[in-house]
Amino acid sequence: MTRVKHVILTSFIMLLMLVTLVFAQDTEESQSYLQQKLASIAQITGGSYSYNPTGKPDPFRPFVEIDTSLKKEADKKEGTKDFSSIFPLQRVGVENFRLVGVIGDEIQRVAIVEDTTRRFYPLFKGTHIGTKSGRVVEIMADRVIVEEREGNKAKRVILKLRQD
Repeated sequence: MTRVKHVILTSFIMLLMLVTLVFAQDTEESQSYLQQKLASIAQITGGSYSYNPTGKPDPFRPFVEIDTSLKKEADKKEGTKDFSSIFPLQRVGVENFRLVGVIGDEIQRVAIVEDTTRRFYPLFKGTHIGTKSGRVVEIMADRVIVEEREGNKAKRVILKLRQD
């Protein structure tokens, strides 16, 4: 067994030396070839090249500058949808939801709300809803109380169950 290992090891070392010699010879030839090509290119172009950026646009600056802060402020004033959240309950304001039903008992209640696209969502106590960091504070038999925080002020919004 040791003789087989010895033969394999010597074969591997010889193969490694052969590969090293091949690559060493290749790099010497390629370096001389590259030097010849560079010399011929320098003769054709007439020397070195220098870039003068005066009067030229910066290629790394965008063509159009958009002031995103003004756009965000305009969107907030208009009350448009905020697509910054991946959660559909947090894309529109609380006032755009309609309370459809409440199920459960006094210990654990679940409210069902409908948005303007007629999709239904369950609400539990503590669920985040609305664009102004709203959170469900309490679920009663006929209403849901949502507390929104805007700055240091807390505002309560009540979603009432309609009897249609």
